Amino acid sequence: MRHHHGLRRPLAARTAAWAVTVACCPQCQVTPGTPCHDDGQQCTVHPRRIQEAKETCA
Repeated sequence: MRHHHGLRRPLAARTAAWAVTVACCPQCQVTPGTPCHDDGQQCTVHPRRIQEAKETCA
């Protein structure tokens, strides 16, 4: 018997990639489509950008 678990939460990497495409980053001030950076070095997506993307989409 199969159990229904509802919709699964998206993978963190997929969520981060989505945030890069739809939101500006309040922390490093980049525009949508541009990866986040710290002191000129590309880094992981800042949590503030993911939150911005979620708020924009809501």
